[in-house]
Amino acid sequence: MGFIEAAVLGAGLSMDSFALSVTNGISCKRARVLSAILCSLCFGLFQGSLTTAGYAAGSAFADRIKAFDHWIALFALCFIGIGMMLDSRSGDEDSETSLSPAEVIAGGFATSLDALAVGVGLSALDTDIVSAAAVITLVSVVLCLAGFFIGNSAGRHLGARAKLAGGAVLILLGVKIFVQHVFF
Repeated sequence: MGFIEAAVLGAGLSMDSFALSVTNGISCKRARVLSAILCSLCFGLFQGSLTTAGYAAGSAFADRIKAFDHWIALFALCFIGIGMMLDSRSGDEDSETSLSPAEVIAGGFATSLDALAVGVGLSALDTDIVSAAAVITLVSVVLCLAGFFIGNSAGRHLGARAKLAGGAVLILLGVKIFVQHVFF
């Protein structure tokens, strides 16, 4: 697998993380570069490491996690989304929402579960997983960083409505992952 293929794969895998990064950016009144970098690194590292874990574990591990990964994603994303929606109704436009490390880690894990299955597929192709995972991680970090600042810009302009919409997006993202895994 070449750089271009791995970059396209990384972009596809990181779309859920990108959406979560946008909502994280919405949650923050002021863009804090360090917060954006740490969230993006966390999400990118989950994408790359779960791809590597899927590659290493092969299909046996993927079958076991596939039985409940959609439930993890559904609950984690709905929990974060409902929290954002409730926070949007607090009426305090000047309040700053901080992202807890637990929320960032849960979100990174929940949006990266599909990378396990991709890793299993890559093991069947005898891919250089170190190079592929590095590119997937890099692409995910860059896209998530952009998503954070896009969301932050929207949040500053739209205020509480952006948090409400961001929470709804997270809930829908959790439902989408659940429906895809259960019905397709």
